[in-house]
Amino acid sequence: MQVLPFGHKVVGMQQMKDLLDSLSIWSGAFVVAVVSGTVVWLLAWMFPALRKLWVVIVPFAVAFCLYWSPVWLGNDPSEYHAWAGVFIVPWFLAGAIPAAAIVYILQKRSVQ
Repeated sequence: MQVLPFGHKVVGMQQMKDLLDSLSIWSGAFVVAVVSGTVVWLLAWMFPALRKLWVVIVPFAVAFCLYWSPVWLGNDPSEYHAWAGVFIVPWFLAGAIPAAAIVYILQKRSVQ
């Protein structure tokens, strides 16, 4: 691992792949929920007309990318196809629920 000035470290591809491989269904769901909630909040604030669309698209995109990113970084894809639904669907739901709550709160606040 390369060390930059002021003690900052550069994370390599192998370290990123190891981090992604270490995610369980629960830790991945937490990551998807936090990232989806944050991104949906920003997009719903910037593009209020598309709020309901962001609730579906953002969590699916985050879950899909999080699941397949180890393959994109070089892992063998042979087993990933068989397990895709087991991980992507719960991760999507874990992101869609807080995203829907955020959109609901933003809609209530914009009416007032």
